[in-house]
Amino acid sequence: MSEQTKLIVEYQEIDKNLKAIEDEVNGSEEAKKYLSARKFLSTVKENLSELEAKAQAVTENYNRAIADFEKYLATAKEYEKTVETCENEEELEYLKKKFADVCAQIAQMEQTISAISKEMADLYKEYGKLGQTNKVMRAQYDEYAPKLEELKNSKKEEVAKLKAQLKKLEEQIDKTLMEKYAVRRKDKKFPIVFGLDLSKKLNYCPFCATSMPVSFMEELSLGAIKECESCHRLIYGFEPNKK
Repeated sequence: MSEQTKLIVEYQEIDKNLKAIEDEVNGSEEAKKYLSARKFLSTVKENLSELEAKAQAVTENYNRAIADFEKYLATAKEYEKTVETCENEEELEYLKKKFADVCAQIAQMEQTISAISKEMADLYKEYGKLGQTNKVMRAQYDEYAPKLEELKNSKKEEVAKLKAQLKKLEEQIDKTLMEKYAVRRKDKKFPIVFGLDLSKKLNYCPFCATSMPVSFMEELSLGAIKECESCHRLIYGFEPNKK
């Protein structure tokens, strides 16, 4: 095993401890409660604006529907009066038909107004629910933000110690190798560096099982650290019984 391999493997072992702390903090009840509250509060204004826009549109529809209803009602009353005084049989039949048509339109408008009224009531309920949830989430945020900060502070000394160890090792590791490691580290998926037992004569990635060319294997046998073309893990070769 080359010196660079030893260093990057040691780096990963220390980094695993750092990630374990990160996972502990991020998976804590404090973090979950804080993040869920923060997520809600970050979108509540947008949700409120959407509700207000819907309410405005529904109100406009309601006002138009009421205006149309009143217009049809007035027309129906006019036809009704005319029918009462009409003596011409043909004109009377025509007026009766027009009156029936207007009455049908009035019935339709009543249904429309009823549907819009229900939509308005639903929006009102949704608005009330949003307000109540906002109140709960604001209290949750205020409670868990300091708790999460307290948890982070309790790990601060240990984290600082691990980061100092990593920094010291980083100064000794090849820059290009370190950059590749850093890219994979962002995925927060370990292991990043993986050893392949060369004595088993296997020509595939030990992590994702992707086949590797002969040249790849040859470089590993010479002490190189190679990047898998599929999972992008950093692979080094070793032989258990070889000193």
